[in-house]
Amino acid sequence: MLTVTVACAGGSQVERGCRLPLGASAHTDDLRDLAHDLLASLGIQRVRVRGLALRCEDLVDAAVVAEQLSFEPERAHRLTAEKAVDQLNNRFGPRTAGPAATYRRAG
Repeated sequence: MLTVTVACAGGSQVERGCRLPLGASAHTDDLRDLAHDLLASLGIQRVRVRGLALRCEDLVDAAVVAEQLSFEPERAHRLTAEKAVDQLNNRFGPRTAGPAATYRRAG
């Protein structure tokens, strides 16, 4: 279960949650896409947002989740790369590898 909570400037809070449509997943893309969908479903316009929280519940060990097959080559490549990045970070420490956009420019 993924829950999005938005705290507004007036002190009110809006919360929306749902489960992954395809069941358990060990992939960041699936959680990110669901979070974007939840935010879009809130229909927030012209609201001063003071806080944003994402909460994941009912998590299971990735080793228990069945292998997910994909018929989209681009998605399959991203999932393979994500698995390799996770293995590198487990072996050499956090933030050893990740998306290029998260690293500062050298110089």
